[in-house]
Amino acid sequence: MQNTAKTDLEQHSQQSDNDFRLDILVDYFNAQSPRVLKSARVYEAFLKMIENSYWTLDDRIPSELQLSAILPVGLSTVQTALRRLASSGLIERRRKAGSFVCQPAAFGRELANFLFLGDDGKEYLPVTDVELEVFETHEQGDWSTFIGPAARYVCIERVMSINDEFRIYNKLYLGDAKFRPLLNFAKSDLKELSFRILFHDRFGAPPISTDRRVQFTRLTDEIASKLGREQNEAALLYEIRQFTVRNAPLFFMQTIIPENARTLRVCASSQ
Repeated sequence: MQNTAKTDLEQHSQQSDNDFRLDILVDYFNAQSPRVLKSARVYEAFLKMIENSYWTLDDRIPSELQLSAILPVGLSTVQTALRRLASSGLIERRRKAGSFVCQPAAFGRELANFLFLGDDGKEYLPVTDVELEVFETHEQGDWSTFIGPAARYVCIERVMSINDEFRIYNKLYLGDAKFRPLLNFAKSDLKELSFRILFHDRFGAPPISTDRRVQFTRLTDEIASKLGREQNEAALLYEIRQFTVRNAPLFFMQTIIPENARTLRVCASSQ
């Protein structure tokens, strides 16, 4: 009897949550100008549901019939908006199962794994954090040009050891004020953190597309000191300009890899 009552309570709670989210969806739709095409208004409302974490990873989106009834719009309008979300990699449409919020196609690639091969050419060398700092900076550079003007940028700086043989340097910049809570994260939490999941689940900003650039650079005195190298040594500079929904800049990241004897494999993260 007690288990039955508990199940009924859980179902009621879940139904209340679903109703609340549907009300939010309707509000997002109605908040837009009626002069805008309905398909665009529906798509915008769907985007806001994902951006603001009302629909999160693996959530099943209400059925097409249910969506067309509550907004209300024609079924074809709902289908058009869902196809746009699917083409962006934000949802997956499963036959006879429905539509689900998913990890975008580029979602595993926004933070490239720098994997160095061991002697057998198969196993990867261990990577450990030597230094990890999170701070705010007023400095301007390529990151500010990409992200846009901001009074302060949140910066995550890391020095990583590759099998205790050599070190690489990594720096990630974020401009939006909503990322400032990162400043309060414990370093131990950040070391275990998957940034791609963090951006999606905690901040409602899923990484969508990426601009990658590779060039050679020279080590500055500061970075050379962190890597245990000589100033002005040649190194590989790998830059990532990451975009989120609406093609908005999400973050700028630089990784500096000094000369070493190991083979580097740059691949998509699946973790």
